[in-house]
Amino acid sequence: MLETGIRKEELIERLKKGDEAAYDLLYDLYWKKLYMQALSRTKSEEAAKDIIQTVFINVWERRDSLIIHTTIEQFLMGAVKLQVLNYFRTEKVEEKVLEHSLQKMNEFVFMDELSGYFELEKLIEIEVKELPEKMRNAYLLRHTHHSIAEIAQQLNLAEQTVSNHLSEAMRRIRKGLRDKIPPALN
Repeated sequence: MLETGIRKEELIERLKKGDEAAYDLLYDLYWKKLYMQALSRTKSEEAAKDIIQTVFINVWERRDSLIIHTTIEQFLMGAVKLQVLNYFRTEKVEEKVLEHSLQKMNEFVFMDELSGYFELEKLIEIEVKELPEKMRNAYLLRHTHHSIAEIAQQLNLAEQTVSNHLSEAMRRIRKGLRDKIPPALN
């Protein structure tokens, strides 16, 4: 029994049927505890909010196939842990891509010319952060030398979808930079 007097099985069954009130109840019961767990691990309010939002969106989107063998709380806590790991993996990949880009620039550019390239790097970073999550993840993984097949497997996407994400990411980045590139870099 949950603290509301509803049995776990009843709440899950109502959720599976698309009962928004059951979903709201689930959210009201657990969001704060899940948020605190995510916040304690990420040390970022924004990241913690995003993680909790993702967990609850995933629960709603997969409601018809939910199978919970533990308590609802343990299930949700496990989902938060997975999203926290994904958050750190994504942060680490972004950091590696930026480090790799900087390293490559150092190989080809003299130090007195770097200021313009640092500006370009910042602009690229901004454009990458504006990409939708799956597209951004595909782009960042590709720039850490993952194959399209590896990216597809890791992101649970079709290879063609990964290719489409990569092409669209490059198109959006180029378009976003077009008007932002300082005259010295044109």
